[in-house]
Amino acid sequence: MTPGAAPHTLPVPPRESPMTSTSAASLSSLIGRQRAGYALETAFYADPAVYAADLGAVFARRWLFAGHECEVPRAGDWFVYDVGDESVIVVRGADRALRAFHNVCRHRGSRICTSASGRAKAFVCPYHAWAYDLDGRLLRDTAAEHGVAAEALGLAPVALRAVGGLIFVSLASEPPSFDAAKAMLAPALKPQGLARARIARTVDYRIAANWKVVWENNRECFHCPTTHPEYIRANYDIQLGEPRHEAEIAARTRECAEQWRAKGLEVPSLTSDMTAAWYRANRTPLRPGWVSESLDGAMVAPLMGHYPDPEVGTLRVTVFPNFWLHGSCDHAVSTRVTPAGPRTTDVRVTWLVAGHAQEGRDYDLAKLMPFWQRTSEQDWTICENVQKGVMSSGYRPGPLGRFKERNVAQFLDWYLGELRQTLGGVIARA
Repeated sequence: MTPGAAPHTLPVPPRESPMTSTSAASLSSLIGRQRAGYALETAFYADPAVYAADLGAVFARRWLFAGHECEVPRAGDWFVYDVGDESVIVVRGADRALRAFHNVCRHRGSRICTSASGRAKAFVCPYHAWAYDLDGRLLRDTAAEHGVAAEALGLAPVALRAVGGLIFVSLASEPPSFDAAKAMLAPALKPQGLARARIARTVDYRIAANWKVVWENNRECFHCPTTHPEYIRANYDIQLGEPRHEAEIAARTRECAEQWRAKGLEVPSLTSDMTAAWYRANRTPLRPGWVSESLDGAMVAPLMGHYPDPEVGTLRVTVFPNFWLHGSCDHAVSTRVTPAGPRTTDVRVTWLVAGHAQEGRDYDLAKLMPFWQRTSEQDWTICENVQKGVMSSGYRPGPLGRFKERNVAQFLDWYLGELRQTLGGVIARA
């Protein structure tokens, strides 16, 4: 699906907490039974009450990747991001500032924007034609007829933070601090030039698997040798932790890091502890002879951003709970994950190139897309297969590899921590 296509409608439980005392107690028991270093029980991947808890404890509280700054380059450009019952308008104001609002008219509650994106001088509700300026102000005198001044009836704001060309929103009334994430992500993202990029293509997928299955798959490359022939030709992931390759990988990493520092590129220093933070950025080496994540390792588009030459490895960015990105010297590919039901996930994959690049002259989609399109679609197939398996009466959570799947264990630690932190009050009252 190309940019501008209608977004998916995502079914969710009611806004008020859907958890009864019984279901809260059941969830508490479910969390308590989870064994460290093991996969989750079936209910985590299929139960409507767990899905509702995920929306409330994770997606309603955290920072969510909504889209790219280059999607709204001009004043009045806007797009909508839907998650659960929530719909958020992201708009570039007349003053060039980015803002986000609930996509809800302050009169009778109608959705205002009913398409995925557009450009407007004002937002006009299709129900009674209440109009709002790009900064959310109501453009109507309501005092006489409704007894409330227009100043009190502006669009409800949604917290927004932009970093390195990426736009994040939070539905929380008091969002977690974004400062530490920005401090790490901004310098890592800067040379990629995403704010001035061009979207070459967007593809939307509806996957028959729980959103956590999708994330668990993303957190390991244990499956790569049997699933991703294109990916393993370019990357070292499958050899990490294998003693016979440690010296080779360490030498290659030192060599590349020295080159990158000499070019003024940020080389973030990271631990492997995913429980410490919900954001990650790292620059990793490609195999010798590869400068891009393309089928043959050659460039498939002009250099992006501030990169001085093609030898920059790949920039990897991860932000829980709904975003990851791989950036090569010549293009970047972002992935946005949105839960669409207990056993369904919507994923948007976006290919970005330099802003000046023109399709047919500077890049060919037939060469730009296959590496990550194949890798992504291979992943969606195995995720759907996993979902089918965990629904079986024969499923029992299996042990995770201590190295090859340690990031899966760390993701699950983070996820369960979010549930415990947010739902502790509900569970305690059960």
